[in-house]
Amino acid sequence: METDKVEQFMKLKTKVVFGDSFILNRMTRILGGAQKHTYLAETKSGFCFIIYIWDKSTSYFTYNEEKDIFSSSSSMLFELNNNLMLQHNVLTPKLYFMDRSKEEQDYEYAFAEYIDGTDMDHIISQQEDRLPGVLSSLKTSINNLHKIKSDLVGQLNRMQTKEFDVLEYSLKAAQKNIEYLKAADGSNKKLHMGVWDKLLKLSSVMVKRQEYTFIHGELGPNHVMVDNYDNAYLIDIEGGKYCDLEEELSFLNIRFGRLLQNLEMDLDSDRMEFYHIGHCLNNLSGAIQLKLKDYYDMDDVNGMIHYFNGLLKEVVGQQAVD
Repeated sequence: METDKVEQFMKLKTKVVFGDSFILNRMTRILGGAQKHTYLAETKSGFCFIIYIWDKSTSYFTYNEEKDIFSSSSSMLFELNNNLMLQHNVLTPKLYFMDRSKEEQDYEYAFAEYIDGTDMDHIISQQEDRLPGVLSSLKTSINNLHKIKSDLVGQLNRMQTKEFDVLEYSLKAAQKNIEYLKAADGSNKKLHMGVWDKLLKLSSVMVKRQEYTFIHGELGPNHVMVDNYDNAYLIDIEGGKYCDLEEELSFLNIRFGRLLQNLEMDLDSDRMEFYHIGHCLNNLSGAIQLKLKDYYDMDDVNGMIHYFNGLLKEVVGQQAVD
């Protein structure tokens, strides 16, 4: 995308959406997204909003994403999930405008509410005194989100049939990631074999459920914006879906550690470990893809590779991979 052309177009659309008195003064790219472009838009009057642009050519992820029945880079899902979450009192920035038509541009875009504050990573590392209030707000939204139930698995634009088995799907997804990792990193063959054996053992003792929970799907501190009043807003919501609750909680354990341990949930320990392994594999393969595509923050990518390899070694035992 040509930045100058994008900015000129957004200047026109800002007036169309908000009125002629709203003059776009500046668009600043916000780094952090691997699936879409995000900009902070500032008007001459001081009003700010967020511009999201979905363009497949800008995504760092291609392996698995195109054929996967669950997407995390869909503007349609952003809109559908936004509506559902707001209806159920889950804090997430309001959507002002969405255009998926591609009639004027070859990309899809949206204008959303700007949360004046910082992300939760900053709160954790630099402002620990604010954590109690922020965590209280975050837990309320997570609990409200997890009260949304369905007897089917799926995303709002693509619900699966009753026959669909999310455990079988997740096992196949893990297998694909293991195959990718074997091809990308042959030095960890023993580790990958041990992980696969563990997954097979866990899957043999679990049974399909009849009710599923709506989850964010990839919620970490970098997906939580905190305003100046310690209200925690969930962002990057395209991956939301109905699934086993353990898929979400095992991921929260990885990303938040002990900070969210007090969430009161009835959890299956086998599922927790099963999904924990799946998350490790998915994040590891994703990090390797980013490394191969020269992602802008290679220190972060290399840290992810080291971290998730370490978690997988804990799963199978260090002696099993030496």
